[in-house]
Amino acid sequence: MSEPIRVLHVLNTGSYSGAENVVITIINNLKSYENIQCTYLSLNGDIKERLEKENIDYYLVEKLSIKNLKKAIKVLNPDIIHAHDYTATIISSLCFSKAKIISHIHNNSPWIKKRGIYSYVFLFSCLRCKKVFTVSDSIEKEYVFSKYIKNKIDCIGNPIDINKIKKLADAYNINERYDMIFLGRLTEAKNPELLIKIIENLVAKKPSIKIAIVGEGDKFLEIKAILENKSLIKNVKMYGFVENPYPILKNSKILCLPSKWEGYGLVAVEALSLGIPVVCSGAGGLKKIVNNRCGRICADKKELYITEINNLLNYSEYFNKKCYEAREYSRKLDNIDKYMKIVYETYSIIFEKER
Repeated sequence: MSEPIRVLHVLNTGSYSGAENVVITIINNLKSYENIQCTYLSLNGDIKERLEKENIDYYLVEKLSIKNLKKAIKVLNPDIIHAHDYTATIISSLCFSKAKIISHIHNNSPWIKKRGIYSYVFLFSCLRCKKVFTVSDSIEKEYVFSKYIKNKIDCIGNPIDINKIKKLADAYNINERYDMIFLGRLTEAKNPELLIKIIENLVAKKPSIKIAIVGEGDKFLEIKAILENKSLIKNVKMYGFVENPYPILKNSKILCLPSKWEGYGLVAVEALSLGIPVVCSGAGGLKKIVNNRCGRICADKKELYITEINNLLNYSEYFNKKCYEAREYSRKLDNIDKYMKIVYETYSIIFEKER
């Protein structure tokens, strides 16, 4: 095709985390295609520095609203709007532009399970979309109205580039080593209450245990205060946001993810690729990533987390076997070429059909 396909990625965030990482990965991997032009539209925030570093075209707004998005559409004239998550999908659908919409859902929020204003509005928005990408099949299974858009849904997971993860993990050295790490945004979805209970029990059993918490979020200060009040902070280093957290992850023995809900669970794959067992809830896509060979699914049962983590820390043969299985299993999850082929072909098909 000689005519370029102009794609506008729309996000309702101004920070850098899982979904933002996926979008940046998509845009960077599409740079090799001369007929694709991508622009990243989001809230103004820390993401600006990241986009400039990655040499990605961007359009920042103070608020993702119909008015602001319409202005951007008028300036950028996209052929396709790739809307990431629920709010971006809804607002994109209400702009009624000539651009065709792809909805890309990165997490399975609890409200999708029942009838309500949000689930109805999202349904009407999806009816205007040409395609609905999801990161795990749990989203389709749990969405109360999924049967009405079943023909549009395509579960594509997340882009996994194992070689890139390993290179990032070797980008710099740290002296600290941790028995356990939590890596992710500190929000209600990640179940910080259970994380604190797990830490409290682990410290009681092993007073010398060292734990890393990497990530920001609206629960960061609350969690820090609780850890300080319980005299647990001496065992925990709270890093906050780290642009490249993989060297810290590499220097940790176990990844703990007690999430209430998840999308794909990309950080679990990243840990496995570095030979790190994952102890998690099994929420969202995690149930397809983690098994008893490379970690353990513990649901919301604190006792299971404590038992598994202690077994991994105290029995070297048990730990080493799971580390080996983690590396082996992660190779099967490496999908960057297949993933990008799906995205590119979807853009091309939608573009050609609508010409």
